[in-house]
Amino acid sequence: MVQGRIDRFSGLFPEAIDLMVRGLRSGLPVTESISVVGSELPDPVGTEFRKISHNVQFGRPLDEALWEAAERLDTPDFKFFVISLAVQRETGGNLAETLANLSDILRRRRQIKLKIKAMSSEARASAYILGSLPFIMFGIIYLLNPGYETELFTDPRGRVLLIGGLSTMSMGIAVMRKMVRFEI
Repeated sequence: MVQGRIDRFSGLFPEAIDLMVRGLRSGLPVTESISVVGSELPDPVGTEFRKISHNVQFGRPLDEALWEAAERLDTPDFKFFVISLAVQRETGGNLAETLANLSDILRRRRQIKLKIKAMSSEARASAYILGSLPFIMFGIIYLLNPGYETELFTDPRGRVLLIGGLSTMSMGIAVMRKMVRFEI
């Protein structure tokens, strides 16, 4: 459930940044833009931005409220956003342009993740098939001729072979799993 909420947040977050950019370009201050995002966008983005807005209204500094939300959400996208706001507040410049660039980067990053997932799906399917095939064959042979495989369980040498086979299979599955997982 937590990962689903984070995925929904990451999917809507570029929209929130774009809404903030439009607000900043129309002359709204950052805190008002955050409040608008909180009221306009659906959950979970709207909820988090409403919490930030309420914290600021109750007297907490904006940076503190943003970092608290970053710790609560624990997503790199939101941390990029908080760091961008903090750096822009200290150095000055066009915040709307910086946030527009961040929104574009986050969208491209998400597209790359989806492309990698699509490209690695064939390798994942192959890994599932290769990983499950020995167990399926073991089960079929056991159903057809149970005496053929009982030596693996009754003989000490068979147990050693069974443990060795299971350990090498698990290592192979772990290697295949590592090969098809990419982190961006």
